[in-house]
Amino acid sequence: MRDALWEQYRHLRTAWADGLAWEFKRSAIAFAVLVLLAFGACMAFPALLDRAIQFLLDTMGGMEVLNEDGSLSAPALFLNNFQATAMTMTYGLLPFIQLPAMALGLNAVLLGILAAWYLTNGYSLLAYLAALLPHGVFELPALVFAFAVGLYVCGQLTRRCRRDENALSLWNCIILISEALVLVLLPLLLAAAVMEAYVTPLAAAHFL
Repeated sequence: MRDALWEQYRHLRTAWADGLAWEFKRSAIAFAVLVLLAFGACMAFPALLDRAIQFLLDTMGGMEVLNEDGSLSAPALFLNNFQATAMTMTYGLLPFIQLPAMALGLNAVLLGILAAWYLTNGYSLLAYLAALLPHGVFELPALVFAFAVGLYVCGQLTRRCRRDENALSLWNCIILISEALVLVLLPLLLAAAVMEAYVTPLAAAHFL
C-alpha cells in the first residue's frame, strides 16, 4: 500500500516538473485577474451586477447543500466540490479545446460578482473575506489545481494527437487525473467542506 502511494506521488511530481507547475501558476494568475475584472465590471455597471447576482442565484439554486435546519451540510458540500473538480479535470480529456479554462473563468467571475455584491450592499471587504477565506484557503488551491491538471492533460493529449510520442497517452492522463483526485483534491476538499459548514458561518456572522 505504501509503495503504491509512493508511486502515485512520484507520477504527480513528474507531471509537476514536466509542466503541471507552469499550468498551476498560469491558472492562478488568470483566476486572480478574472476575479478583479469581474469585480470592476460589476462595480462600474450596477445593472450588470443585478443580472449577475440573479444568474448566481439561479446557478446555486439547484445545489442541495443545506440540512433540514437550514445549516450547510459538510458531506453535501464535499460531494458537490469533488464532482465539480473531477468534471473540470475530465474536460481536459478533449484535446485542443481547453474546456477547463471555461470552468476557471466561470468560478473566477462568480467570486468577483460576490465581492461587488458585498461592497455595494454596505458590507466591508473584511466581511467578504470572512465569508470566503476560512474554507477558501483549502478550496481555492484545490480549484486552481484542478484547472491546472485539466489544462495540462489537454495539452498532453493535443501533443499526442500531433504524434508527439513523448506526451502522455489517454490512459496515463486518466491515471494522472485519478491520482490528483485522491492524493491532492480529496484532503483539500474534505478540509474545505468542514470549514465551510462549521467555521465560515461563524466568521461571516461576526462581520454581518
